[in-house]
Amino acid sequence: MELIGDLFLRVTGPVYFLFGMSLIFSVVWLLFTVILPKTRDGVSGAALSTFTAWVFFNAIFNYFMAARTNPGSPREQEVQVLCAEAGAGVRRWCHRCECPKPELTHHCKVCRKCVLKMDHHCPWVNNCVGHRNYRYFFNFLAWLWLACALTVALTWEPAWRGGRGLTQTGLASVPLDGVSRVGGVNPAGTGRVNPAGTGGVNPAGRHAAKIAELRGVNGVGGVGALSADEKTATLFSAVLASSIFCAMCLMWFWHVYLVCTAQTTIDYYEFRDLRKEAKRRGTVWRNPHDLGSWRANWQEVFDERGRHWWWMWAMPRFRPHRG
Repeated sequence: MELIGDLFLRVTGPVYFLFGMSLIFSVVWLLFTVILPKTRDGVSGAALSTFTAWVFFNAIFNYFMAARTNPGSPREQEVQVLCAEAGAGVRRWCHRCECPKPELTHHCKVCRKCVLKMDHHCPWVNNCVGHRNYRYFFNFLAWLWLACALTVALTWEPAWRGGRGLTQTGLASVPLDGVSRVGGVNPAGTGRVNPAGTGGVNPAGRHAAKIAELRGVNGVGGVGALSADEKTATLFSAVLASSIFCAMCLMWFWHVYLVCTAQTTIDYYEFRDLRKEAKRRGTVWRNPHDLGSWRANWQEVFDERGRHWWWMWAMPRFRPHRG
């Protein structure tokens, strides 16, 4: 069964990646062709559109780079040279790859190779998450978390209230079909029935609704009228973003903990067993890869040092992790 599962992930990996990318682009298309044009205008609308574009650009960039970047393997000549210069002896050996396994290196049965500082194999990026692409994976989670929060904020109200009616300041609600029914009585209060052929339709109501439709102004917060298909797509995006946001709250903050404590997902469970064993012996086990502070661990993982490390770690970068 394990072999079947590995084969399934190997075959379906590109499908997972393309499906994930298509979901992101579908939400981007909805936001920039429907939601933002019908809910925001002026300087504030341009600023919000720019910020939204920046958030989704970073999410897509890191998603693509996490999938395309080689996580690193001990079979690479560069890695072997660095290990030799560091004086790291051969303590473990992979019989499948027939190469040494440095610390934190594990063999991935899906990729069929050893991966440096392997965290896990992610089918959504169709790649192993390891030493050289962990930055992209972590930042993908971070920017996706922010993108989902932004999507929920932009789509939730239009999803539930879009298309209900157009209201203007100081005026009564005007139905979207442009028809204002007054029971066949002239609104002027004369008591006379409207002329034949009007069917109780107030032309002024139709005119006001048409103007509002052209302007894209809705009575609730200036939201434009949504068609039935647009409202369905907006509701789907809101529910999808809400679900992913909840999942990212768990997954991203879990990886924040791992980064601050100098661990990977795989090594967390191995280190936990070592801590339990040390506790039974009456000793304290310490992580040999912990640099002593969360800041030093953070800088090491993201390969960002200097004065601006505290925000540069989240910025897009093509150069993979050095060392």
